[in-house]
Amino acid sequence: MLELPARLTQLQALIRCGQLTPQDAVSAQVQRGQALNTPFPCVVDQLPIAALGDGPLAGIALAHKDIFQLDDRLPGCGVGHGHAQASVHAAAAIAALQQAGASQWATLVMAPHACGATSQNMHFARCVNPLDSEAAVGGSSSGSAVAVAAGMSYAALGTDTAGSVRIPAATCGLIGLKTTHGAVSTRGCAPLAPSLDSVGILSRYAQDAREIWVALCPQLPRVAATRTPRCHLWLPEDGVAPDVAHAIRTWVAQLDAQVTPLDMADTFDSLNRHAQRVLLHETARTHHASLCDGSAEPGVQAIGLMGLGLPLAWYQASMQSRAGLLQDFVTRYFHDAEFLVLPSLADPVPDWQTVDVGHVAFDRASLFAMHRYMGFVNYLGLPALNLPIARDTRGRAVCVQVLARPFAEHRLLDFAEQVPPIFWTH
Repeated sequence: MLELPARLTQLQALIRCGQLTPQDAVSAQVQRGQALNTPFPCVVDQLPIAALGDGPLAGIALAHKDIFQLDDRLPGCGVGHGHAQASVHAAAAIAALQQAGASQWATLVMAPHACGATSQNMHFARCVNPLDSEAAVGGSSSGSAVAVAAGMSYAALGTDTAGSVRIPAATCGLIGLKTTHGAVSTRGCAPLAPSLDSVGILSRYAQDAREIWVALCPQLPRVAATRTPRCHLWLPEDGVAPDVAHAIRTWVAQLDAQVTPLDMADTFDSLNRHAQRVLLHETARTHHASLCDGSAEPGVQAIGLMGLGLPLAWYQASMQSRAGLLQDFVTRYFHDAEFLVLPSLADPVPDWQTVDVGHVAFDRASLFAMHRYMGFVNYLGLPALNLPIARDTRGRAVCVQVLARPFAEHRLLDFAEQVPPIFWTH
């Protein structure tokens, strides 16, 4: 098997200088992905490779969360395999990558209907974390995280409704970019809560994520990077494990940036309530039929049944307040800083058994800690990046979220490039 470089950008360089043909590059990536799917099962369907296109991603073979329509194929959405459907067109995000020359060789496992903070899924084999087989894999873009961390794909698309890109990225030590709400069209992507759904990117390296981001949203210019960025830091006094807090403080002390601590607990609590209302109501609306006839998946039931009982006026009030609260948040937290840093996971990455509902070792608090600080970001629609910064005492990833103004994805990736990779050193 052809030995492939560690980074997508390195493979692009080999193709551009003629050392490797796009056809040979794609073939090698597919072979590697097939081989790695045995120890790290996360593929739903292997896809035929269409004629290779032109563009900056020509010769790059990717795999993505099975939530996107493909040409003449509907997604399995975590409850089964995809199936043929004539006259169906590829989702907008998939089409953008195809236009840039990328191929897709597989679809990837996800939490059923994108409703779950972990990889738990009765329909497929358990996702194995490539960094630690006993560690949990976050959801709902679980297969995307496993495929990228294992080396089956240089990058993968996911979706993020309440952390579903950032949580799996955090458990697998990856870059996880949740894009600004609406920056990348969700057309052709199965919905969960449309007002919160965003397309996202998982990769091992920030530079690789940027190549995917440019293909998805080429109209957004890249501005000059700031030499010493200004950041706010929110490290909650309650609700963050001491080991996580210590790792973040140590990292901040070594960071080449101006960092100002702040307390946003009251703001967070208010925004989190709004986010919960929108998630509950819209999940119930999306899956109304299956909730009413009793056929909904367990994760959908857990969220959707509460949504059925939520007063409509609460949802409407949260939606009406959204634009004003976003403006207030940007004014308050980004008027003298580019970035807002906060924890990704409240606790160290747990063992998979402790967050597997129904397992004898299940611990509800551990599951809550995986998504506690995620959902409010989707309500605001801000871009956010999961960034690995350290290893804990068991060698698992400790990560932060980095938030920025709307459409500042390039700046988030600039910031990430300044932080040396923790797990991926080649």
